[in-house]
Amino acid sequence: MTVSIRFTLDGREGEAAPDESIWQAARRLGTEIPHLCYRPEPGYRADGNCRACMVEIEGE
Repeated sequence: MTVSIRFTLDGREGEAAPDESIWQAARRLGTEIPHLCYRPEPGYRADGNCRACMVEIEGE
């Protein structure tokens, strides 16, 4: 059984798989998060050094 993660993004409800990043889920839902070092390729892991893709999490 796959458990999905429920979240709200810009006032819209969404779901993501446990192995899906916030960036991937947002893009799938039609929200573009700026990025410089991420590529949607298998095995690629962004470093996050430029911080262009930072998002705010309420309550954090």
